[in-house]
Amino acid sequence: MSRRTGDKIEINGSYQYNAYYTGKAPQRFWHYAKLSEAENALEIKEGDQMLDVGCGSGLLSHFMANHKGTKVTGIDANPDALKFARSSYSNSNLEFKQGLLDELNFPESSFDKIAFLEVIEHISQEQGRQIVKTFQHLLKPGGKVVISTPNRSSLWPLIEWVFDKLKLVPNLGEEQHEYLYSGGELEQIGKEAGLRLEKRSTINTFAPWIAILSWKLALTIHQLEMKFIKRHGSILLYTFVKPV
Repeated sequence: MSRRTGDKIEINGSYQYNAYYTGKAPQRFWHYAKLSEAENALEIKEGDQMLDVGCGSGLLSHFMANHKGTKVTGIDANPDALKFARSSYSNSNLEFKQGLLDELNFPESSFDKIAFLEVIEHISQEQGRQIVKTFQHLLKPGGKVVISTPNRSSLWPLIEWVFDKLKLVPNLGEEQHEYLYSGGELEQIGKEAGLRLEKRSTINTFAPWIAILSWKLALTIHQLEMKFIKRHGSILLYTFVKPV
């Protein structure tokens, strides 16, 4: 199996943090929508053990650790990202570990919730299948995993091409993204792993660009996208459950 252990270009460890707080309006909204909807989908409860796979700058891990009584573990293979996260967040219920998921040997049924946000497109299809199977192994019965990834059955491939041509973000098409999924493919991977699809959503189709004009209007458009655009939005955000 082809095994990818990192992107072909170096990504600054503070990249997601900077995008969320100081990026241009579309970039800030993009990350806000992704993180807030992941938080909603996971429905964190007191006492939950959560795993953030590919945590990057540690934003989601930090937000989740602000929930009372939770314990959050963020993992990433990028040492610069982990250095930034550890120096930025000091929650007593939050820890960061460096490495790939299959290197860290977490016990079976260790976690109530898992987040895997815009990571699966950075690895091969077979790696993607294997890591989702690992999620099924690591989740407690009734546990949830939320996965987000660019949607091949949308305008995203064109958007990615424009981004790369205009050099608006670190190069995506050839140096970061390995494989883009359709919603049906993502659902099938979850099914093969023994997970049940609980919620199918797509986000960040029009709303981030509206944020240039008005953040408030962008929020309204975002809610409409969540309600009406289920299959052809730019970013898939799917929630899976491990059957009891």
